[in-house]
Amino acid sequence: MSSRKIYTFHKWSGLIAGFFILLLGLTGSVLVFHHELEGMEYRSARTVDNREPVSIDKAVKTVIARYPGWDTRLLEFSSDPEKTLIFQLRRPDDRLVLFVHPAEGRIMKVIRQEDSSVYWILKLHYSLHSGLIGESILLLAGLLFIVSLVTGLIVYRKAIFKVLSFRTRFITRHDRSKASSLHRYVGVWALIFNLLMALTGTVISYEIVKAGINPPPFAAISSPEIKISIDEALKGIRRTQPGFIPSYIRFPTASGRPVVFAGRVEGQAYFYSKFYNTVSVDASSGEISNLQITRSLSSLVRGIHFVEYGNLLVKLFFCLVGLSGPLLSITGFLLWKWKKK
Repeated sequence: MSSRKIYTFHKWSGLIAGFFILLLGLTGSVLVFHHELEGMEYRSARTVDNREPVSIDKAVKTVIARYPGWDTRLLEFSSDPEKTLIFQLRRPDDRLVLFVHPAEGRIMKVIRQEDSSVYWILKLHYSLHSGLIGESILLLAGLLFIVSLVTGLIVYRKAIFKVLSFRTRFITRHDRSKASSLHRYVGVWALIFNLLMALTGTVISYEIVKAGINPPPFAAISSPEIKISIDEALKGIRRTQPGFIPSYIRFPTASGRPVVFAGRVEGQAYFYSKFYNTVSVDASSGEISNLQITRSLSSLVRGIHFVEYGNLLVKLFFCLVGLSGPLLSITGFLLWKWKKK
């Protein structure tokens, strides 16, 4: 294939996907800090003046009794008596977030997750608030972004090492030369990052669209009684699985199903998702299963794309580099517009 045809693919794939690259880059850069933003959004509900020991058992009993027929999950918990327990309740058409007193088990605040600003940005990022249609559009945009990056790599292949070694001068004579230089420098320096985010995002998008086309059959949720102590189960897990750090609990939705504890494993590569390593506990007998460590593609993709690792400095880096996509979109559009004129 000639260089001219490759450049045509680069130009049109970038132009067609440009608006969505801009949108995904901006929302993605914000969502790098989703934990911190969620903490700020409902700050007053996340802490309580309490000195009594934490009792997850009381909280679970209250939540399941008040909201039967919901898929119940404990998103945030710790041994700190001043931090509230945060539950998420799911149904096919609704989601609730509950803030529960850590010692008394009293429900302090209930919100619909869609009322959260962070969740609104998240839905915009992966579905454009348009369900399967929006998810399909973003899947196509992701594929076009990958095509644009790969063809851009071929088009600028002779300039890559010159740009990386700063031997290519940044021209500032007029607006078009500034945009061209910026497009080249940003495209080269952020190439690996953008390919990584585009590939992982497209895999996630594909899985979402696939699930939307062939949704699993809905099974009624019975909210069975949990006869074991969750607090004691946690102690047992920490004793029998010392390298496992649980951070998420999913309660059974039907009789015979276990309570599932998900979390990180000491020594596992940091870029795997914390939601794929699990220990199951029988909801009636309290029998603890062996730790299931998952190093699947889904775990790897989600761990990388959602930046489930690193400190504030790492997240700030991802946030700033995440703006490279929007910059490429804007400068590419301007170059096309000026060339057309």
